[in-house]
Amino acid sequence: MDLIFPLLILLMIGLVFFSSRQRKKQEAQQQSLQNALNVGDVVVMTSGISGTVVDVDDERTIDVEIAPDVVTTWLRAAVREKLVGEENVVEPEEIEDADVVPQSSVPTESTPVVDAGTNGSGTAKADIAADNADTSSDSAARRTS
Repeated sequence: MDLIFPLLILLMIGLVFFSSRQRKKQEAQQQSLQNALNVGDVVVMTSGISGTVVDVDDERTIDVEIAPDVVTTWLRAAVREKLVGEENVVEPEEIEDADVVPQSSVPTESTPVVDAGTNGSGTAKADIAADNADTSSDSAARRTS
């Protein structure tokens, strides 16, 4: 019974130590992200606004283009994450040269199969023609009255 209190104190000290260590790692990672920003990087700010970095001359601020010809100045600390730089974007010509089939175009068991013949059936066309005739006769009757 005498050992429970000191063990609880040690457990609390251990939890505080490990949580502060994890927080320091996250702060260091965020600081390295903010220092590694370059012109052309696509970033997301803490407010959720995303844009392209156009100027990084100041050590505390960056200029971000959030729309064509709309440049705003932000503190580097407001950068939450860096998405994809322009050098990592794949050009359409490079995709056409590759012999890779996109995963979405590979049929699976859950892919619904639609018979192309049912979309243009004769009965559907006749129903549409009848509806059009009813509509045109209704509008002609309204004009005469």
